[in-house]
Amino acid sequence: MRTEGQHVLADVWLNEQQGKTCNEVQELVAQALKKSGMNVLGYKLHDFGDGAVTGVWLLAESHFSIHTFPERNYISIDCYTCGQEGDPLGCVATLLRALDVKDAKMRVLQRGD
Repeated sequence: MRTEGQHVLADVWLNEQQGKTCNEVQELVAQALKKSGMNVLGYKLHDFGDGAVTGVWLLAESHFSIHTFPERNYISIDCYTCGQEGDPLGCVATLLRALDVKDAKMRVLQRGD
């Protein structure tokens, strides 16, 4: 069986503290996932308070996760697909365009065969 996929990891630093509510994070990620052709099976978010949010989305293609650290102006993102469906790099890029990004470091890994 041949497997292939793409795994995008992003470290994002924002220009200033931009804490988002769980609802705001959910909406931004939902829009990015939809635009990139991903199919959401379910999701779970947790609000730690003061704009710190962790969220995980179960996708038909694999998964997406985000962790916000407003006290450090930092966001960690992980988007993985285990096939050719969806565009994980496009998903992360769409999300970053919605934020006031100072700097971002992305790694794109090819997974499988």
